[in-house]
Amino acid sequence: MAIGLTRRRAMLNGVALTAAAVVMTRGLSIAPSARAEEQIESITWALPSIPDTLFIPHAWTTYIGAIMSLVQEGPLAFGDDLALKPASADKWEQVDPTTVKYHLRSGVKFGDGSPLTADDIVATFTYHMSPDSGSQLASFYNSVATVEATAPDEVTVKLKAPNVQFAYTAAHMAGFVLKKEQLADKNIGTPEVLPLGTGPYKLVEFVPTDHVILEARDDYWGPKPVVKRITFHAIPDRQARLLAMQNGDIDGTFDLAISDVDQWKALGNVDIVTAPSLGMYALTLDHSVPPFDDIHVRRAVAHAVDREGLVKALLKGNGEAATALNPPEMWSGVLPPDEVRAFYATLPSYPFDLVKAKAELAQSGHPDGFDVTIPAPTADPYMINIMQSVVENLKQIGIRASIQEIDNNTWLAQYFRHENLGMQIMAYYPDFADAVNYPYLFFSSATAVKDGMNGSNFKNAEVDAFLKVANEKADPKARADALKGVFKIANEEVAVVPIFWPASAMAINNEYKLTGYTAFWYNIPWAIRGFGLK
Repeated sequence: MAIGLTRRRAMLNGVALTAAAVVMTRGLSIAPSARAEEQIESITWALPSIPDTLFIPHAWTTYIGAIMSLVQEGPLAFGDDLALKPASADKWEQVDPTTVKYHLRSGVKFGDGSPLTADDIVATFTYHMSPDSGSQLASFYNSVATVEATAPDEVTVKLKAPNVQFAYTAAHMAGFVLKKEQLADKNIGTPEVLPLGTGPYKLVEFVPTDHVILEARDDYWGPKPVVKRITFHAIPDRQARLLAMQNGDIDGTFDLAISDVDQWKALGNVDIVTAPSLGMYALTLDHSVPPFDDIHVRRAVAHAVDREGLVKALLKGNGEAATALNPPEMWSGVLPPDEVRAFYATLPSYPFDLVKAKAELAQSGHPDGFDVTIPAPTADPYMINIMQSVVENLKQIGIRASIQEIDNNTWLAQYFRHENLGMQIMAYYPDFADAVNYPYLFFSSATAVKDGMNGSNFKNAEVDAFLKVANEKADPKARADALKGVFKIANEEVAVVPIFWPASAMAINNEYKLTGYTAFWYNIPWAIRGFGLK
């Protein structure tokens, strides 16, 4: 992550990441700025999906993040400039390359009024570390040796080896602190045991997969929330969300499909806010079993993806065809984007070419094709449309592909079970802006396990060695060289099939403003980051 950037406007090698990046309006009038004392009684926010549990370790998605980032927080947080800043810890110290200390802020309370203790942080971190917990965020703690309360207001983390990524863990969803006593309750996350947090809001109602209601806390240690009550509703259908906005039933939504932006702008009562998402869409192919254990099959699939066509059709040009897993801006602090693009140009590539795709399949152990069903969640703005294009192309080369449309919660649970992975469509957005974030999650042997993100079951000892260097070394050149080694092998082996890097968009009623919208909207308490009346 780039450090030392101006507040309110973050630049990762020249790319703006806050709401200041692009604001598109239509027929708007200028309203006076909201004063600090102005209060908003309630807002209603739509999400494409509401999880069936509010326990993040078992339902780790951007949508649960949009909700729980207002309820829970870590010792640290991401600022508007995406740099780390104090949160429930008022300071932290890197004592040595393998020791981090967090000092708890005085007076921080959970939503039930009980004080935050060092034991709560220790219990949260060790929960993720325990193999028995089934935490989907366990991989963020793979480098941790021990966590202990070294004073009533101090937590000390010892790492097995230096690890660049761990600095960010205390700020994103993997670091959101849970109350120790609640972690012992198997019903945590259900309507009967609503998770507590030290954030600006508390949960007051939850109907799984339908809606969630939050109320502002008067005893929050930080900035006082402007909005007193926030209701989240699940509206999976994109047109239904548009109609809800038109009718005034909702005040805003995240994760807007770029292809729908013109329709939303035409409503007249809406501001559309966009920013680079640093996200990626890709296909994972299970290397551990036929047919995707065959390199020629993987190359055939890679050549059958019309990336440029998908960027034009789905993103309206607001994005880029992906030639590797990482968007170039994710290399911030390691390599500038122009050098990344020059490096990507040297990698093995698989441009859309059905003739080459057929030729690769003919060289494989499956020259007559095969049957494959690809699950795709309906809540995502692009996945179904991507797969419709890919499936038609695969049929033309002899692969009999079909789509299984399923709800987001079912899809994610299936993916994390790591059973019958086959071909999957995956969308991922950054936990933090560091070049090793994506390759560690999707290329490391350590994450090719149940509850891990490596859905390709890609395992390569040389890649693991390169990732170790990229994780442990602070020197940008050493990290760049190691990551180049990772991407060269990953592209040669078709570890994944990158599709595109999209922009991010949200819609908000033009009575309101949200100046703190960033690429990390699901990891920050967005409703207290510049939300208010215009």
